[in-house]
Amino acid sequence: MGAPSFLNEIDSRKAERHQQGRDRSLPQNSAPISFSDNDYLGLAKHPAVLLSAQEAIKKHGTSARAARLLAGLCPEHQSLESALALWKQSERALLFASGYLTPLGVIPALVGPSDTILLERNAHACLFDGAKLSEARLRLFPRQDMSALRQMLDSTRKVNPTGKILLVVESLHSMDGDFAPLEEIIRLKSEAGAWLLLDEAHAGGICGPEGSGRAAELGLTSAIDLQMGTLGKALGSAGGFIAGQAKIIDHLLNEARTFLFGTALPPASARAALTALSIIRSTEGEHLRQTLRKNITLFRSESTSTQLGPIHPILCTTNSDATASSKILKDQGLEVPAIRTPTVPTGTARLRISLSARHSESEIGLLAESLKALPKS
Repeated sequence: MGAPSFLNEIDSRKAERHQQGRDRSLPQNSAPISFSDNDYLGLAKHPAVLLSAQEAIKKHGTSARAARLLAGLCPEHQSLESALALWKQSERALLFASGYLTPLGVIPALVGPSDTILLERNAHACLFDGAKLSEARLRLFPRQDMSALRQMLDSTRKVNPTGKILLVVESLHSMDGDFAPLEEIIRLKSEAGAWLLLDEAHAGGICGPEGSGRAAELGLTSAIDLQMGTLGKALGSAGGFIAGQAKIIDHLLNEARTFLFGTALPPASARAALTALSIIRSTEGEHLRQTLRKNITLFRSESTSTQLGPIHPILCTTNSDATASSKILKDQGLEVPAIRTPTVPTGTARLRISLSARHSESEIGLLAESLKALPKS
């Protein structure tokens, strides 16, 4: 019997992906009107954000050159962390080189094999990967089913009374576009003595006072143990961060491996995010959020969507239906991505529409009409 062949396995898996309609390739062109990205306030090309990044490049170059603990003092990192902590009503914040790397470092630094993670069944891949790296027991619950969560917390505490429980939740879901029932989640985690890691990646910048997130909008910030966010969506830059008590941040600075051993966020990205954050917290930022809310209301009025945030899934059922619908829209000048398995569960393939303050009424009207004209799946 011969040794296993890497290439045979690669070919076999490619054929399987193709048969299931989930083979992917990088796009070769883009439609003029994009409903595919997460630049919810249109700050990625804001003149002030661009200028601040250019100034930081001139001063520091294009790279941080090393991990934070090796590269030396970077005022841009420190200024942004201070601003993020204030924005999130936390004692401290810590930057990571990307949003994906943040939970990969944070979760294993908080829990281990003797502990349990309770994670939403359809959570983002980075949260699953961080949970797997921790080697903690992983249990999945339906996002909106608080009865199931209560039972899972109770049974977890009975089975392992001395172990830590980390509850991980997205405040605004990246694919379904719904908001988590935070009030009930916080009540249940408090009763069980669990910690809550709240991923505010898609809610940061677009809701709450000064755009500070869903927890702040509901007045629940003080009950959140750790707030996680990204710089790559409403803040128009790149990177990730975690915010919480000073002693927790100090612990992560010492034990989160993706912080310790990865090259730091480029100073230009930090400077751009800091400028974007100042805009988000200003009168201009409030105007942009009002425009986004107006666009969401307009789209809801002209479509079947019931979501209250900027993310609107249009179910297509099969992978091939989603791909075909995306292509039809692209031919009409609209960039709307097809989301297929394994990103979403089997049978829930969809178009994912992401609205922004930069979209005009005519663009949203064109999108709504084009969706109505799609073949029924």
